[in-house]
Amino acid sequence: MTKSRINPSELRRIAVLFVAIACLSVCAWLTVRFEQTANVKMLAAATGRIGLIFGALWLAWPTLRRPANWLPPGFAMLGVLFLGVLAVQPRSVLVLAPLLVGLLTLASIVRKFRK
Repeated sequence: MTKSRINPSELRRIAVLFVAIACLSVCAWLTVRFEQTANVKMLAAATGRIGLIFGALWLAWPTLRRPANWLPPGFAMLGVLFLGVLAVQPRSVLVLAPLLVGLLTLASIVRKFRK
């Protein structure tokens, strides 16, 4: 009799799937079963969003360890800073979005010439 060893990463992926299914089930149950008061709507929306995020994480799990080859190093941090500034000052998207696209293009061109 052989023991099958399951990779701990695969166990985590399965756990993420169960959390996603549970959150989406709670969202559907709250939406169908209860009177739509403000609290129920808020809880249903929150569990639905969390369920969708966990579902996306479950789908992306196999590629989490591999870095994106097309994304220049440090650009992910610029994206996070962009989102932070955008949360504080939404009108800055008119200036920052073209700047961010230009930086990505410039970094890609420089990277091609380095190779």
